[in-house]
Amino acid sequence: MTNPSPKPVPPSTPEVVFASLLKHLGEAGRAPSAAPASPKTPEVLAAALFEVAAGTGAALFSVWAAEDPDEDGDEAGDGDEADTEGPGTRINAGITFFFIAEDGPDRVGLLGAERVPVRQPMSYALYRPLGQALAAHAKRGADPKLPLRGNVSFPAGAADPDLVFRVSFRDDDLGTWTTALARNRETRKAFPSIASLPLAADAGSFLETYFRELNKALFSGQLVLLTGAAGTGRSTTLRALMDALPDNVHALAAVEEPKGGTGGAIGMVRVGKELTVAQAMRSFLRQDPDLLFADEARTLEDVRILCNGALTGHGTACVLDAKTPEDGYAWLTEAMPGLPLMPLIVHHTRDAATGTFAMTLHETKPTEDGTAQQVVPWAPAGGAGVGTAPR
Repeated sequence: MTNPSPKPVPPSTPEVVFASLLKHLGEAGRAPSAAPASPKTPEVLAAALFEVAAGTGAALFSVWAAEDPDEDGDEAGDGDEADTEGPGTRINAGITFFFIAEDGPDRVGLLGAERVPVRQPMSYALYRPLGQALAAHAKRGADPKLPLRGNVSFPAGAADPDLVFRVSFRDDDLGTWTTALARNRETRKAFPSIASLPLAADAGSFLETYFRELNKALFSGQLVLLTGAAGTGRSTTLRALMDALPDNVHALAAVEEPKGGTGGAIGMVRVGKELTVAQAMRSFLRQDPDLLFADEARTLEDVRILCNGALTGHGTACVLDAKTPEDGYAWLTEAMPGLPLMPLIVHHTRDAATGTFAMTLHETKPTEDGTAQQVVPWAPAGGAGVGTAPR
């Protein structure tokens, strides 16, 4: 009787790992246009991974390690003791590049769902030093507000690079799991920062912190309404709110006109005649996400299910067609009569003569007698109200 062959020992040096990765990419029809020189250190391998990702058109790549059942028993671990964690378990590590098939205009369902992986195993002994090298290369924590994130531009040093990789780090007992998401010019334009919006600085800072730090009010029934007429920048603001989210949150979005590509942390579906916002939200709620986004709520049924999502602990933001902040609030009172909802409202306007966009932030507070809610300009704690910052 012939004994089964043990699993091959994964490569443990940067040179062999990189050569094998290039081989796998070539076999998948994803060979880079130009490959960097063979790396001899984890630091050089870290830089080479970004160059290869850019040259192959990968949407993202991850460097990972996971503790898995050791199906082959002791035989599988004979060649590499560092990969053995304990009886019946084994630490697998590797590099995975993901390529995303382009969605057709009539696709119904999650966008960017057709992901083609190209996996390269490696020894766990290389995982920790490679994670440290990636953190250094991406300048992890350069922005003190985002200590678990870094960025890598390609080409390096370009004023307007072809790609900016958003690099996310997750630390655990095995080391640092790294994910690098490629963002081209189109994506960066579609998902601007909140600071770049025509909103007063203190209001913009509040809104950015509100989403980046996942303010408790988001999960306590406080909807965020993006009001105004069509063409005033409401959809851009919604994408800016998405972009402000921290890593490792589960967010789902129903949008009429997806922009900037897919592949990020937020799952998106296209809504329209085939799939309404209400239908998409019902499906989303069965998945129990942290946050819901909708562009745009057009019916009372849409608004009602969004309110239900907010009232059941899901952060919720949506676009509404409303000429004034008060008109936006009226949507909620009509959809959920009798409930004292207290949303944040970001109102958008565009000057017909000059084309200038402006935004104002509003909140809802009880009237002096406490018998009703009223929409008032947002004011920082202990401060006066804010104006607009036209652009």
